[in-house]
Amino acid sequence: MKLFTRYSRINIIASILALLLGSIGYYFAVRYVLVHQLDDTLKIEEAEIMDFAQTRNRLPRPANYRDQQISFQPAPAAVTRAFIDRSGPPVQESDEISPPSQQEPGETSRRGRHHRDRDPYRQLIFPVNVAGQWYTASVSKSEEETQDLLELIMMITAGMILLLLGTLFLANRLLLRRIWQPFYQTLAAMRQFNLSSRNPLPASHTDIDEFRSLDEATRQMTQQIQKDYEMLKNFTDNASHEMQTPLAIINSRLDLLIQDPELGAQHHRHIQAMYDAIGRLRQLNQSLLLLTKIENHQFDHTEPVDMAPLIEEKLVQLEDPLRSRHLVVHRDLDRLHLPINGYLADILLNNLLLNAIRHNQEGGELTIRLRETGLRVCNSGPALSFDPNTIFDRFVKGAHSGGTGLGLAIVRQICDNYHFSLSYTYANQMHTVDIGFAGSRP
Repeated sequence: MKLFTRYSRINIIASILALLLGSIGYYFAVRYVLVHQLDDTLKIEEAEIMDFAQTRNRLPRPANYRDQQISFQPAPAAVTRAFIDRSGPPVQESDEISPPSQQEPGETSRRGRHHRDRDPYRQLIFPVNVAGQWYTASVSKSEEETQDLLELIMMITAGMILLLLGTLFLANRLLLRRIWQPFYQTLAAMRQFNLSSRNPLPASHTDIDEFRSLDEATRQMTQQIQKDYEMLKNFTDNASHEMQTPLAIINSRLDLLIQDPELGAQHHRHIQAMYDAIGRLRQLNQSLLLLTKIENHQFDHTEPVDMAPLIEEKLVQLEDPLRSRHLVVHRDLDRLHLPINGYLADILLNNLLLNAIRHNQEGGELTIRLRETGLRVCNSGPALSFDPNTIFDRFVKGAHSGGTGLGLAIVRQICDNYHFSLSYTYANQMHTVDIGFAGSRP
C-alpha cells in the first residue's frame, strides 16, 4: 500500500470517528439546552399558578392549547415535584371536577382533550394547596417544536460534516498529491539512475525543507557511488593489467629455465607444476576481471544473437575434449535470436558446455536443447560432493575439479543481468542446468 493511500485512509477514518463522536456529544448537549429552556417555561407556568392560588384562594381554569396543557386533580397529600418526559396515545377526556366554590361563573369544570397527537411532551407535576385541600397540578408542554429545532440543527450539522469530509477528501487527493510530487520525482530519478551513464540526478525544486534535504542527500549519495564505482573500475582494470606483466615475465623465465640442459627430470616436474599454477592464476585473473565487468554492467550493447549456430560453433571448438572423453552429444536446437551482448552469449555457452564436459563421466552423454523459452544443458555423471544449492556460488567446485570455481558464477551473473531464470537439478544420474529466457521479453 502506498504511503499516500494509507495516510488518506487513516485521516478519513480518524475524521469520521472524531466527527461521529462529536456529533453524538453535540446532539445531547443541544438537547439538554433545549430541554432546560423548556423546563424554564414550565417553571414560569408553575410560578403563575402558585401566585394565582395564593392571591385568589382558588385554582385557575384548566387549559388545553395546541402546545400546552394545564390540569388539576385532587390528592390526599402533597405529591413530589418532578419533571417527566411523556409520549404515547392521546389522553381521553377527564371527568375531574374542580370544587364548585372555587369556580368562577361560566367557568367550565371539564378538562379539555389532552394532547391531540402522539408527539412527546414535557410535564411538570407539583402540589397546590387551596383552602386546605391538596391538588396535583400538571403543566405539560409539547416537545414538537423542540424536536423540530433539534432535527434542523442536526441536519445542518450533518451537512457541514459531509461538506467537511468532502473537502478533506479532495484536499488529500489534490493538494497532498501536489505536495508529494517532489518526492515522486526524486524516486523516479533514482529508479532511472545508471552507474555507467555518469549522468547526475536532476535536481528537484521544492519549497518543502524535508524534500529538499532528501533530494540533496540522494544526489550526494549517487555522486559518491559514481566516484566509488569509477575507483573500483579503474582499480580492477589496472590490477588486471599489472598482473599480466609479472605473469608474462615468470612464464618467459620458466621457458628459459626449462631449456637448461643441466636440469634433471625432477626439476622438470617442478617447473611443469609452476607452469600449471601460472596458467590457473592467469585464468583466475581473467575470470575475476570478467565477473567484475559483468557486475558493473560494462557490456551494455545488446544485439539479436542467433543462438543455434553459436552452439554448433562452440561444439566444433570443443571437439577435442568431447572426443577424448568419448562423449555422445544430442542436439535439439530451434532457431532463436536472443537479445544479448554477443561476447557475453559466447562466454555463457562456453562456460556451460565446458562445465558439462569437465564433470561428465567417461563415455557419458551431453544433451543440449534450445527453445524459444529457454536453454537446457544436461550431462551424465555422479552426484555432487557438495550442497547443490551452492553450485552457482563463487569458488564452489568438486574435489577433483580442475577449474577455478567461477564458471557457473559467471553464468549466474550474466543471467541476473538479463533477468534470465537459472536452476539446477539432478535426477537419474543426469545433471541439468536450465536457463529461462521469459524475463528477457519486453
